Order: sequence, then C-alpha cells, then structure tokens
Amino acid sequence: MPILQAPADTIRSLMLKAMEQPQNHAVVPFPAFARSLHDYRDYEAAFPDRDLAEEAIDGLGLAGPSKWIKSLTGSLKLLR
Repeated sequence: MPILQAPADTIRSLMLKAMEQPQNHAVVPFPAFARSLHDYRDYEAAFPDRDLAEEAIDGLGLAGPSKWIKSLTGSLKLLR
C-alpha cells in the first residue's frame, strides 16, 4: 500500500473532493484531534461535535477503483 505525503491543506481538499463521490469508494480520514484521545469511547463522544472540513487531517485512507484514486493522488509524492 503506497503512503503519500502532502501538506495539511492538500490532504483536507483531497478529502473533501473524495467525499463528494461516495459511490463505490471508501474515504477514511484520520483527524489530528484523535491523537489526543486514548479511548475509542472518547473519540465516539467527541466526533459528532466536529466538522471534518474544519479539522486538521493528519492522514487519509482511500479505497476504490484505481482510476479514481489516481485522479485524486496522481501529483502527490511518496512518503520516504
């Protein structure tokens, strides 16, 4: 599985673009606020009060057709 790197604003815009097309795709954001939480129940309680479009996103998991993923990530560099 390739891991790509990008600035936070690029990851956020990629997430928002990916979420516009939910059919046959999976978008899994990793918001920065989750790092400070060490119990999933705390995350479940905090998540409904958050707007992912406004949160810092540390990472993003994408699953779907390779053509769709490449159209979103084609210009990003591999994380080394």
